[in-house]
Amino acid sequence: MNELLSRNGPTRRDFLRVSAGTAALVPITVLSEWTDKGHVPQEDWVRTARRQIPATSESSYFQTGGAGPSPKVVTDVVTERLVHQNRGPADPVFSAEMADIEPRLRAYLADTFGVERTGVALTHSTSEGISIAAWGVSWKPGDEVVISNQEHPANVIPWYVLRDRFGIVIRGIDLDVGSDWESEVRDVLSPRTRMVSLSHISRNNGRRLRSEACAELGQFLRSRSVLFHLDGAQGPGCVPINFRTLGCDCYSTCGHKWLMGPKGTGALFVREDQLDNIQLSWAGSHSHAAMDYDGSYSLIPSAARYEFGTRALADFAGFQRAVEWMTEIGWDRIHQRIQDLVGYAIERTNESSQLHVGSPKSEEDRSGVFVVRLPAGCDANKVYEQLGVGPRIVTSPVRQEGDLRLAIHFFNTKQEIDSALHTIERAC
Repeated sequence: MNELLSRNGPTRRDFLRVSAGTAALVPITVLSEWTDKGHVPQEDWVRTARRQIPATSESSYFQTGGAGPSPKVVTDVVTERLVHQNRGPADPVFSAEMADIEPRLRAYLADTFGVERTGVALTHSTSEGISIAAWGVSWKPGDEVVISNQEHPANVIPWYVLRDRFGIVIRGIDLDVGSDWESEVRDVLSPRTRMVSLSHISRNNGRRLRSEACAELGQFLRSRSVLFHLDGAQGPGCVPINFRTLGCDCYSTCGHKWLMGPKGTGALFVREDQLDNIQLSWAGSHSHAAMDYDGSYSLIPSAARYEFGTRALADFAGFQRAVEWMTEIGWDRIHQRIQDLVGYAIERTNESSQLHVGSPKSEEDRSGVFVVRLPAGCDANKVYEQLGVGPRIVTSPVRQEGDLRLAIHFFNTKQEIDSALHTIERAC
């Protein structure tokens, strides 16, 4: 092992000769300095970014699909704003400055992700955005919603609750790799369908719904007065996002995954012409534009109407800094690197006699959510635990038995991918 590390860096062939037990001893800090292709140095911008992300020196971090690690510039902003606020939380000298955080963030998210300035609501999670959309319909017994077999519980449990409370009917489509999901949606529609709610990117298999297909379906659904919602928890930061061209009516996302912002931050994007169709179900202080105590009120004429109550403003400041940081790095550069790394992971997995690719292989359909299919009899939960404790390779089991997810972000490296796949093989 010392011989390998004494040269300019191990080649892929050298690396794969190292046993899983020995590979576990390689410090993560050393892995981060290894070359990206043979003796070609790691790109400077990636090395610089990794130095900002503490998690990259603690583990090979492939769990951005669950909770992304924040760079230091983000945690610094959160800390600074929280300290500033607590100098006088209700003192106008300090509170006026803090009050500007939310409107600036809404505008920044709108401009970054192709949303009308009136179409951004700040939430605390993707789940909150999904529930706003789900409860925004005046459901009647027998009304129908369409979801898929690849949804996160956040896009399943609300529909179970609405089924049990109001008698709605849940229809399902197949969103497995290779299925004709568009045709399935059209085939399952009925005069009672009120909403279609699907994952933009599946957390379970990494399949991405193509923007052109979403836009076409969105136009068709609007012609039938059916709302089209996308669960975008795995979207922004992972794949290019433009809400206007995506064509859905509302899009729920979060700041704490691929955007690498603070936990407890998120957003709901809503088409301006759908604000009155996605009705307000939870309201409170700040939802209203005007009110009196005689029973009169009016709602804010934007998606901000879905917000209410006291907010964690320092976290929202950190959310904006996270998106700014990624903008400074360059979205095209980030997205291309994710695609390149996933392509490499596919290539390496295809070379394995034990492992198989469980995600889409075409660039149009894949994302940074990369799923490895383990051999029969290999328990994904046990492999996940084994990788996390010993080699410090952080992954995640998913819904399909025998599938293990590597959420591959731009800060990951080919050497980390090699190490993960090799260690998974040894574990099985």
